[in-house]
Amino acid sequence: MMRRNNIRILAVVLIATGALIFQACSNRSLAPTGSYQYLYDYESRDLHPEYILYHDGADSSTVYFRVFSGELLYTRLALNTPFTTQLKLKASVSDEDGITRDTLSISLHERVKDRQGWLIGSMRIPMREGKWNLLMEFTDRSRNLTQPSFIQADKSTTTTAQHYLVTKYETGEPVFGGFVTPGQKVEIISDRNREALVSPSLWRFTSELKLPPPPFSTATPDQPSLDGAQAVPFVKESDGAWTFEATGALYFFTHDASRRSGLCIKASGTHYPRVKDVDALEWPLRFITTKTEHEEIIKNAYPKLIIDRFWLECGGSKEHARELIRVFYRRVEEANYYFSTYTEGWRTDRGMIHLLFGNPNQIIRTSQGEVWNYGEDQSASLLSFNFRKVESSWTNNLYVLEREPGYKPYWERMVQTWRSGKIYSE
Repeated sequence: MMRRNNIRILAVVLIATGALIFQACSNRSLAPTGSYQYLYDYESRDLHPEYILYHDGADSSTVYFRVFSGELLYTRLALNTPFTTQLKLKASVSDEDGITRDTLSISLHERVKDRQGWLIGSMRIPMREGKWNLLMEFTDRSRNLTQPSFIQADKSTTTTAQHYLVTKYETGEPVFGGFVTPGQKVEIISDRNREALVSPSLWRFTSELKLPPPPFSTATPDQPSLDGAQAVPFVKESDGAWTFEATGALYFFTHDASRRSGLCIKASGTHYPRVKDVDALEWPLRFITTKTEHEEIIKNAYPKLIIDRFWLECGGSKEHARELIRVFYRRVEEANYYFSTYTEGWRTDRGMIHLLFGNPNQIIRTSQGEVWNYGEDQSASLLSFNFRKVESSWTNNLYVLEREPGYKPYWERMVQTWRSGKIYSE
């Protein structure tokens, strides 16, 4: 029980919450729809808050949030006063028609620490059963800078993924992003399923997911299936939580006897979503290499040498090759940050397009999906990719590209552009 109670008092830092302001039943539309340009451009943003939505009650839910202290501005009123940061977190809940039902905000104050780290806290919001759109707005008041984020809330049954909270066993810290380190011991908490009559089950997915087919293919992306999955033992702790050690790659935890909804847990590299080891360098290259070239990379005893040689041949010089590498793997990291599902973000359809084509000129977001437009609107050269949002037991972030044969020349041209070293800035 000690770990559970300490979930907001983390090893790095504690955010102290201030006054709570509540406003109900507004008619202002705040559904996550509209037109955007830099929705998935990590570098264009100065703030990168992360969120976990956890449904721990029938009429309310909790949002856990974190932001890196190095992204915040600390100021002081006088020379003899401490440096502090002035923050505000606002949450707006709207229904599927875009009508705002609840809005609330909290003021946050934090003194400067001796070293940079994560500021982590939580916010309780009113939310009844059903499906909702949640707009989170994180504001650094010292800079008058606000970063909005959209979360789709699924509270339709008590077995959806957001009814489970994954924490690190040793510290009780929430696991952000849904990815854990291989070999890490994790704890699964579910207040609404603690006394469920149906016992939970934990399954390990054993098959390797293939890379998504190119946009002109008639095939569809692989999705995980529990056919042939292995049952994994776990421990029920005295406080009602469940613990296990993530030694495999992909897990599915559920109270649903038919296994139609539950929690997906992915064990990825130690540095994920960052690209810091050779394994993370190898596989994204498959989109712009031939089969023979890629097999040479993954089978070689020193793959980094082959990767460096590939980029040097593309760039023509060390300086230009370094710039190609910077842009390419920055996009990999952005895809991991924004598009992760039951697999790494760069392996998804949106990640694949983002990796090769970069940030679109316009993103049109609706409740049915997203349209990415490259080029000038209404021009003959406009290239559009339509991503359809798909309901999945494994993730709430699955968007599948509507593939068309007409994409082939655009794809091949972009691959050749990379290989010719012509993409060096955006």
